[in-house]
Amino acid sequence: KRSAGSSREGNCLFIDERLYKYMTKWSECGLKPKSDLASWESYRALSLSSIKGTIEIPLNGILYVPDYKSSFTDEVVSVEMQDGKLTAQTKQTQITNDIWDGESLLDESLFKGNYADKHMLLLRNKFFKSCAFKTRLQKWIKDKCITLADLKARGFKTLATDASQILMVTTPNSLKYLKFAGELNDKNIRQWSENVNSTFGVVKWDKRTRYFGGKLVQSSYQFLNTIGLNKQQVESLLQPSFDYISYVRKDMDFMRFHFTEAYARENDDEENQQAKEGLAERADVIFKLIYDSPFFDQTALYNNFKNDVVSSLKEKLRRGHILLNGTNATLFGNGAELLQYIAGEEITSELKNGQIRCERFENGAKLLCTRSPHITMGNLYLVENNLDGEIWDYFDLGENIVCVNAIGENIQQRLNGCDYDSDTMLITDDKLLVEAAEKHNHLFKVPVCGIVSVGNASNALSELDHKTSENKIGEIVNLSQKLNSLIWDKLNNGASAEDILPIYEDVCKLAVLSGLEIDKAKRAYDNVNIGRELNALRKKYNEPAPIFFREIDEPYRTGEKQYAFYNTAMDYVYKTVKAFHFRKGKAKTKDYEPISRIFGNKTTSDNATDYRHRDKIIEICDEYKMRLG
Repeated sequence: KRSAGSSREGNCLFIDERLYKYMTKWSECGLKPKSDLASWESYRALSLSSIKGTIEIPLNGILYVPDYKSSFTDEVVSVEMQDGKLTAQTKQTQITNDIWDGESLLDESLFKGNYADKHMLLLRNKFFKSCAFKTRLQKWIKDKCITLADLKARGFKTLATDASQILMVTTPNSLKYLKFAGELNDKNIRQWSENVNSTFGVVKWDKRTRYFGGKLVQSSYQFLNTIGLNKQQVESLLQPSFDYISYVRKDMDFMRFHFTEAYARENDDEENQQAKEGLAERADVIFKLIYDSPFFDQTALYNNFKNDVVSSLKEKLRRGHILLNGTNATLFGNGAELLQYIAGEEITSELKNGQIRCERFENGAKLLCTRSPHITMGNLYLVENNLDGEIWDYFDLGENIVCVNAIGENIQQRLNGCDYDSDTMLITDDKLLVEAAEKHNHLFKVPVCGIVSVGNASNALSELDHKTSENKIGEIVNLSQKLNSLIWDKLNNGASAEDILPIYEDVCKLAVLSGLEIDKAKRAYDNVNIGRELNALRKKYNEPAPIFFREIDEPYRTGEKQYAFYNTAMDYVYKTVKAFHFRKGKAKTKDYEPISRIFGNKTTSDNATDYRHRDKIIEICDEYKMRLG
């Protein structure tokens, strides 16, 4: 068995054969695979997810409503397979959005104990996965006088005997059991309920960013390199970061602030960057010394640590990791419309095209958004924040959830195949970035996938896992950024929109390929050879890589050897940060105080253990000096 995430890394879970039969029966939930092996293996492994806790949701308190799709036409760059070839062309295409894909509404009464201050919970059960948002569900049901008879008359399914029991609303997209059992009906709901219990695993919840108390968010090189920034704009964007580094370098108290407040560490942080850097553990030791002596900054130990911190911060900037005012918010699609749906009201969009709702920002604020993986300019999302509307009083969402609209708006493809099972979106109101993105927004249509997945039930599990483990997402992302750099370089040297369109269409192919690569653990695309397509594009654009690739080549081993400067945002970032130094006015040599001297004469207590520790430390230091000669 393997989860979708593990399969991409070539990892698989093995179990003692004496337990295999029992565990297989338990995890298969009474089902047998009737579809392609890729989706079967992915969904039967949902119970493998690491959880932070559990929550009890009565199975007779769940209301199942049909999925709702919004279809419309939009002018996009459609990527399709035609006569065995991958093509991309700008045209009018029908877009179909599943507006509640992967989400649920969960009554506020269940958000108690450890979840009292949370606003969404990512839930798992056997053949069930959903992101459940905090809703005053029972209040809505009572205010709208909704009865069980009303709900069943509209084709909704539940094991409840009264509407007052309903604490959760979900759709077939969250109940993966139905992908193999069949349609949404009473029989299938009852069968699933008989194979699971009311204990759901909580995988994660909403939380603020780890920078400056959640007020700032970290950008990426992919995001910055799709915004048409010039040299002066990049310098303005970087100046606050340069000022910050200067303070870290000059002031020991600010160094303490950097590690305890600005870049706060959280125990449950999945991507504890400081730990990866190896600075966090050293920082703990340094802090003890800082607090013990106000003159600790006069030692070589502190100076070396400070240099490492500054070097690490500059490296982040060279990689496009710039702190911006904003947040990473969990996407919540058309939640207000789901309330309308269960009340039997006509579904009308509370948010209009080009609007989102996020309590982190002021009403009417202009915002720039992006979701990872971010491939190209057509993935940028420019919006206005709209906090109006009384229906939102039935939700408790906090500052790190963003409400979006997929009715008549091509948001799901713009955000590179997003759904609502806890996908997040970077949102910033940075005026410089918003205005720069607005300037070129009309040039780039949204990349849209017109490739249909194909089931392949004959695949052996070993063959499937081998294909899945050959992950090319890093290659796809980096090749797309090379092509984006070519586009900006040409535009900044006088090329027209028509001149760069062929290159942009090739980048759109990469945007679609990134989605296929991520989804291949769940869906088969045997008609697309991603490796062949990548090789063809590399051969077509056999030019030097942008100079900022010197920072990102190592992790992905792209094979690029030649570098050249392009008029693109990330090359400006790279050069500007490389030129930033503190040599001016800095003494070439400096005499440092030994650690022992800054603590005065009281180096130990009267405790004999302290003396032994002191003697051992001196012995180690002497040995080290002898080895150095």
